[in-house]
Amino acid sequence: MIGRRVNSPGRSQGGFPAVLPEEPVLRLHLNENPYGCSLLVQESLSISGTLAMQPGSLSRKLQESLSRYSRRPAGELYLADSPLDLLSRVLSVSVGRHGKVLALTPYGSTLRQAATLNDVVIDSLSTDSGPLEVTVRERADGGPATVYLSSPNEVTGTVTSPLEIVALLRGGSTVIADETYAEYTDRHVGVLGGEFPNLISIRSFAPWAGLWGIPVSYAATGAGLVRELDALYPQTRLSAASRIAAGASLDDLAILDNRVKHVRLERARLYRRLRKLNFVQPSNSHGPFITCEVTRGNSDTVCALLEREGVLIHNCRDDGLEDFVRVTVGTSEQTDHLMAAMCRISVEL
Repeated sequence: MIGRRVNSPGRSQGGFPAVLPEEPVLRLHLNENPYGCSLLVQESLSISGTLAMQPGSLSRKLQESLSRYSRRPAGELYLADSPLDLLSRVLSVSVGRHGKVLALTPYGSTLRQAATLNDVVIDSLSTDSGPLEVTVRERADGGPATVYLSSPNEVTGTVTSPLEIVALLRGGSTVIADETYAEYTDRHVGVLGGEFPNLISIRSFAPWAGLWGIPVSYAATGAGLVRELDALYPQTRLSAASRIAAGASLDDLAILDNRVKHVRLERARLYRRLRKLNFVQPSNSHGPFITCEVTRGNSDTVCALLEREGVLIHNCRDDGLEDFVRVTVGTSEQTDHLMAAMCRISVEL
C-alpha cells in the first residue's frame, strides 16, 4: 500500500509518459489489502497459457472450490468480474430499468454507479428514527421492495441486525446485501440465504485476497435468480485472469486467512492509537478500515494535511457523512507511519 506519487505531469517525445521524480505515498484511502495477493496467484498467472484465449465455460474445479468456501451449492453461485459489474447485473434483474431501489444510508460509490448504469432511482433510508423493517414498509407503500444494504457498511464498518433483514425477507422484499468485507467480521448476512431465496449476498475476492487489480466477485442467492442472471449475462464471459486468480486464491486459503487475521488484529491496535488523538473520534468497525469523526478542524483540512505528509485517507463527505474520514488498516509499520503523520498535523488544527 506504499504507492508512488508523481510530482508533476509531463510527456517525453513520442507521446510516452516522461520519467519524473516520485515520492512515496501511503495509500490508506481505498481499502487495499496491505499484503497484496497470494504468490500462488502471481505464479499461476505467469505460467498460464489461457490468457490469450477467448473466455469459455467455468471449470468444475473453480465452481466446487467456491462452493466449499461459501458453503453454498454451486447452482446458487453466480460469478462476475468487478463488484460494479455484479451489482449492476443484479439491479437490472431485481429492479429493472427505470425502477427504484431502497438503500440504507450511508452507501458508497458502487451503488451510485450501478444505479446510473441501469437508470435506477435510489430512495435513501435511515434507521435513526426506528427499526429498518418499519421504515422500509412505509416508504414502499406497504408492498414488497428491493432493498440494498452493505454489511459491513462500506463507509462506516457497521453491520445490520439479522432480525431486521429477516423481517424484510419474510415480508417479501428482495434484499441485496453487499458483503464485500464479510471476511473481516463474524456477523454474516449470507448465512440466511439457505432459508430465503430472495436474499442476494454479494461477495468479492478483492479486499481479503488482495485482488482489486484483478477483481473477482460473486453473488450467492436462489438458484432461479442465478439462472436468470446467467441467461442475460453468461458467466462464460468471466475473464481468464479472474478465473485463474480466484482459483489460485482458493487454493491458498491458509495463507490468505492468516493475513485477514493480521488485519483484524491491527484494526484493534489502530483503533486504540486513534483514540489517543484529540482531533478524531474513531468508531468500532467490522471492515478492514476505521471511520472517524473529525472533532477539531474538518475532514477536508485533515485529508489535505495528511496528503502533504504523504498519507492518503478517504474523505466521507461524498458518502453523505459530513466531517468523517475513513482510514484503511495497514501493517503495523504503516500504522506507525500514519500515527506519526497525524501527530505532526495535530498542531495545525
